[in-house]
Amino acid sequence: MHIHPSSPNSSQSEDDAATKIQAGFRGYRVRKQMRQGRSGGSAGSSSASGAGSSTGQQRSPRVAKKPTLEENSATKIQAGVRGFLVRKRQKTATDAATKIQASFRGFKTRKDLKCTVKKDK
Repeated sequence: MHIHPSSPNSSQSEDDAATKIQAGFRGYRVRKQMRQGRSGGSAGSSSASGAGSSTGQQRSPRVAKKPTLEENSATKIQAGVRGFLVRKRQKTATDAATKIQASFRGFKTRKDLKCTVKKDK
């Protein structure tokens, strides 16, 4: 589905696409690290990542930890702000569409009125 860049939902779809790409790449990187760690031995694991190769340590994949109260609170605040911004953007787009519609209806009415006045003469 193609969404025009100036449409109100385009940034949301771009964010969703970027999130999917990032998730896919992170999954690929973790699977690659797991393969190297399983079959590589010491020679394969020391060259697994750029940062780990200089110290001889391999970076381990991220382990999911339980979010703290502060992290949960921050997530709720961020969700609230994002929702507010989306609603604000949608209201702006709706108001703009209403003004365009009103302007066009006024133009069309004036044009039709001119045509009927000329026919009456």
